Amino acid sequence: MKTASAIYTGLIVPDAISFVYAFGISVAKRVRITLAKALAKANLRRAESGEKALTMNSLAVAAGVAATTITRLARNDDKAAAALSLDLASKLVTALDCGIEDLLEVVEE
Repeated sequence: MKTASAIYTGLIVPDAISFVYAFGISVAKRVRITLAKALAKANLRRAESGEKALTMNSLAVAAGVAATTITRLARNDDKAAAALSLDLASKLVTALDCGIEDLLEVVEE
């Protein structure tokens, strides 16, 4: 039975993972936090509308988190990034008035 199999150049590949290993294709990706860029974009929008720029401290207050958390996320600290919850991400995009795509990016390794 070949319901979950695919045939490529005579090889029977049981699934996509086996296909990746069989042909040496690298598809490793990870999500990276781009808080510094998101903050810069938010401050540019705020400057254009005549509003005061957000600092990391004011962002921390608006998001309801410690300033050290914001600083670690802005520095691309992998430990802090791994601990980013959806709740915190939601608070950050709300405070920055941006989309999740401004806060996170997918990169290939």
